[in-house]
Amino acid sequence: MKRDYPHLCAPLTVGRLTLRNRMLSAPMGATDITAEGTPGPRTQGFYELRAKGGAAVVTVSELVVHPETDGSQMLRLSLKTPGQLGAFTYLADAIKRHGAVASIELSHSGQYAGTYMVDKEKKGDLCQWGPSDGVRPDGMPVRALSHEQIASIVAAYGEAAALAKRAGFQMVMVHAGHGWLINQFLSPYFNKREDEYGGPLENRIRFAREVLASVRSAVGPGFPIELRISGAELFEGGYDVAEGARIAHALEDLVDLMHVSAGSYQFGFSVTHPSMFRDHGCNVHLAAEIKKHVSIPVVAIGGLSDPAQMEEIIASGQADAVAMARGLLADPELPSKVMANRG
Repeated sequence: MKRDYPHLCAPLTVGRLTLRNRMLSAPMGATDITAEGTPGPRTQGFYELRAKGGAAVVTVSELVVHPETDGSQMLRLSLKTPGQLGAFTYLADAIKRHGAVASIELSHSGQYAGTYMVDKEKKGDLCQWGPSDGVRPDGMPVRALSHEQIASIVAAYGEAAALAKRAGFQMVMVHAGHGWLINQFLSPYFNKREDEYGGPLENRIRFAREVLASVRSAVGPGFPIELRISGAELFEGGYDVAEGARIAHALEDLVDLMHVSAGSYQFGFSVTHPSMFRDHGCNVHLAAEIKKHVSIPVVAIGGLSDPAQMEEIIASGQADAVAMARGLLADPELPSKVMANRG
């Protein structure tokens, strides 16, 4: 069959997996989550629809790895909650049964813990943790994580990854962008530590490398690990794309696929989630620059939904794959239509 979009429809090898095309379902939040962080049937149906629609990878979002310091109203995975592992197993199977790869995003919000909590009183009682002492723009104090807490969080990433693999997920994504905790350690704006985790870039990447090493140890060789970074923070005091490329290069040996997003929660998500007033694909240039500095496949994301544009991104070598969220909310069958020349 002659493809209208041959590059977009081509398979891609990641670790020991082969993706059926280059169109990925980006992490989108689950819907019916219990108080213990267990996904319900609507969540399963939501992600299954993207898999049924032809996406190569469907990433479940967000799995909080360390509830002790990140009490967000999001997914959590623990053997302490009866039946919870089974719920995640059903969720992974719902994705895989349609030929998509089931992935799950491992996350820690750092000083933005509780951002999505429904219980506002409980949210107000939370202690916010980050790389350094400080005060958030909304006046909430932030306390620096101790070495013991850092070690506990690093171990928790590995434990969560191991449980995800046990539940049947075929890939895990480590969220290191958008102003969440790993990004806070990478950022010269947030990270003011004076120990081995702060200062020059080789120190600021230490936490990220420890997390990724913990995940790799837990899942073993050949199991794909994705990394999501902000190619640039895009605000004064944050890192630019040149340093973003150095970060990517310094971490690529520990991952198999790199998603290049943009921006930070600190100053709004208008570039992270480009609005209708921005050009489609306005963040692709960040992926294109970082791709020059790494040898692993790179994924572009941000305001992408037009098959012709996505084909050109891959054909021109700006990225190896594309990820969509709102495009697949609008039409979950978009990848299947592209594969069938109904773009």
